Amino acid sequence: MSAPRVTATFEKRGIRPPSKESVTVGESDLKFIHLRNGEDTNLLQYVRNGGIAFPHIMVPEALQLRGATKTSKSGGASANGVSIMRKQAEATQELDQQQQEGDEAPAVAKSSELKSALDTVASHAMWLWNAKNHASEFVCHNRMQALLMAESWLPVPLARAVFGRVAGTASAARTDAMEVEEAEVHRSMLTKTEGPISCIAWHPHRSLVAIAHRASDTVFLYDLAHDSWCSNVLQNAYMQGITSLAWQPNCGYSLAVGCTAGVCLWNMLPAPHSQQPADSLEAPGLGTAQFSAWMTLMSFPPLDKSYEYPSRLPQDDRLAIHRSASSVSALAFSPSGQWLVTGHQTHGHLTVWDVALGSATPIRRSGNSSGSATLQVEFSPSGCYVVSTHANGHLRLWETKGWTSRVWSELCVNVSQFAWAPDSRSLFFAVAGSADIYVLALYKPSPSLEAEIIMVTSFEAHATASSDDSDDDAERIRVGGAIKSLALDPKGQRLVVSFDDDSASASADISLLAVYLVNTDALFRAGASSGALMPLGYVRGPGWGKQHKQDTDLALQESSTRKKRVRLGLPIPSWFGFAPNFEPGALLSVAWANGKVSFVPMLFKPGPFTK
Repeated sequence: MSAPRVTATFEKRGIRPPSKESVTVGESDLKFIHLRNGEDTNLLQYVRNGGIAFPHIMVPEALQLRGATKTSKSGGASANGVSIMRKQAEATQELDQQQQEGDEAPAVAKSSELKSALDTVASHAMWLWNAKNHASEFVCHNRMQALLMAESWLPVPLARAVFGRVAGTASAARTDAMEVEEAEVHRSMLTKTEGPISCIAWHPHRSLVAIAHRASDTVFLYDLAHDSWCSNVLQNAYMQGITSLAWQPNCGYSLAVGCTAGVCLWNMLPAPHSQQPADSLEAPGLGTAQFSAWMTLMSFPPLDKSYEYPSRLPQDDRLAIHRSASSVSALAFSPSGQWLVTGHQTHGHLTVWDVALGSATPIRRSGNSSGSATLQVEFSPSGCYVVSTHANGHLRLWETKGWTSRVWSELCVNVSQFAWAPDSRSLFFAVAGSADIYVLALYKPSPSLEAEIIMVTSFEAHATASSDDSDDDAERIRVGGAIKSLALDPKGQRLVVSFDDDSASASADISLLAVYLVNTDALFRAGASSGALMPLGYVRGPGWGKQHKQDTDLALQESSTRKKRVRLGLPIPSWFGFAPNFEPGALLSVAWANGKVSFVPMLFKPGPFTK
């Protein structure tokens, strides 16, 4: 890692945050416009300068969908249901309950059953010992089959203790199921603190936004060009615990949804009577009328094809083993739309899909346990590289010609978020618990993996008066802290970062977004005195509103006993990213904890920054 390249800070450049009563509407002439109310004269000046004002859209926390009934998994593409892993956990609870009921038998029966259980355990232990000492060759060639057979013979509590962390066994699948249940409880808390929206995906060619609802595990579609919601709601029994969304490029309306069951690939067709000009060469939009939609669950290959499940292993356990390896944490399409790469919650391997053929190829590099789970995966704009980050702190760069890779493990902490530059030569990223911004710079064309990590800047936390206050004695706002997430616009001109709630910034206003001007050419210019990033301004979102006051008070009470603090003075950004196409500059979309989604246009002409 090379020495940091010092750049000017927000404090040194005198850039102040907007007041807590303000809302950011956009950027014009390298200046952000913040409004305090609808009569603010800055709005008129902004529009006269060619500014564009977009309305906010609202996603409620609780939803009641018409016709939403609980059905089986085979009940159709719009069915609701419980997740596979949840059913596996319920099955485990049933077994435990049956054992507890058995303990209420008479004392004589207890003694007999205990003696029988001890004899069984002793015989099983002796079998394992003999298998270890006298059948080593068999175990080496058929290790997983032997483990599954041994597990199927042991009582459930003993099997859980012995095989609970052995990848590919039913006990490990049950452990994963319990972790999924805990994640659902955590997700319920996140709904109250970070809002009802878990993730958003922009269509690569249209002003169409897919929005995943955290509590109901449904996906809504919003057409920004027509300022209207599509009437269809994407919902399925398999689609539980949504973690990621991605539109397939060059393929009309195909949306991949990553969840605990795998990948749900939705295909949509516009209604036959969709309004479209006769002389238009564009494909018809989805519109507000009902459209056709169907879902395909992309099934994952087993962890190992060299063994068969033993006949004594129950069918539910076989299904649990298969599905525990399928839980998707991140996914990304290649720029051509041919390939889909998925990362998983229970191991660090990637899976590369040929979407047209439906075939999957596992790539094993980063560990078998959930401790190396994939956090994020993304193709470079050129499609020549893939970057993945993992829970063990590894940052891995892949080249897609021969699928060789290089790993950086010296970071020691997780990479919280990353973003590719449009030239595919640099990758901006941040690490958990740090205020530093790094760049992975690639110095040679693909498929070379020669690269270097550079620390380009650090956001220095500081307290300052708001931009609306001219009096130095006015209330001061503290900004900064550890960087939680970041996003780079498709033109490579604006970098947006958000801040995390950590102990070092206990009084910081983490509802703000900081924006940098970007000049990636400085990274590859020898002896360059100017840095790659230059502070530009802040973005502030809408407030809670009266309808959220009781909810925020309740969330504060529930979080008072938790280790991590939750401060709800203003809604924090739960997700943000840029629209892939916005001719006047860049269009930032932000999902806030109050359920609102704001669109902040940044108007500029591509080129090196001059501020």
